[in-house]
Amino acid sequence: MIKALILRNDILAIISNQIGTYTFTDRTTAQAIACLPDPDKGWNYPENGTKVSGLEVVIKQPYPDVSANIGGDRTFTNLWEIHLKQWDTNQSLVDVIGLLSGELLADYLIERVSPIPASDKLLTVEQCKLFIKEWSVSI
Repeated sequence: MIKALILRNDILAIISNQIGTYTFTDRTTAQAIACLPDPDKGWNYPENGTKVSGLEVVIKQPYPDVSANIGGDRTFTNLWEIHLKQWDTNQSLVDVIGLLSGELLADYLIERVSPIPASDKLLTVEQCKLFIKEWSVSI
């Protein structure tokens, strides 16, 4: 069973020196890495007004997903999502994705990697989602 804190620490061990900064409204700062939902912070993290610089990493703890199969049975899947955003337009996620994909494979089953290029037209930054499959059970 995957534990959020262990996954967070594994990610920090791989890319700690590349993670950006949250600057909160009270001017305090922290590394731009978060696990959601955090019972103390909920889904609205970082709080409104927070400035993000550099690479942001958000680990979304899963809710089991249910899909119907042919024959009436169902498959329950637990899928973790690691959402990467590169707020520095002079940097790229290519190296970070390569590092995480390579190093995390030793301990986790990466189901898929979904890169999303930056778009000036849509005013979006370069992003990527890594999906880690924890378990799948058919009933």
